Amino acid sequence: MQAIYTRSMRVKDDMLGKAMEIGKGLAKVRKKYFPKHGIYFSFQVGGNPRTIRETVIGPMFEGDNQGDAKMSADKKYQSLQKQLKKVAVEGTIEDEIRFIFSE
Repeated sequence: MQAIYTRSMRVKDDMLGKAMEIGKGLAKVRKKYFPKHGIYFSFQVGGNPRTIRETVIGPMFEGDNQGDAKMSADKKYQSLQKQLKKVAVEGTIEDEIRFIFSE
């Protein structure tokens, strides 16, 4: 089943550039383990521009456990996640999964 997964988070005031670089790296690693998915990182314009969002579009829950486990064990992925914790505002992460029914 196709779905859209998003994770949004606030970024510390002076860390948007760093967060964008981390997002590029995370997208590259995720694409390695989920090649059938669209992987996007974006930032908000207007309002609070220090908000970034990861969006993953593709098949969900169809054998993802193995790919997810491999990605989680990837040293580059682990390093980028640690870096992300330093630029994100704690307690602001919001996750959402929406299933696509109109293909």
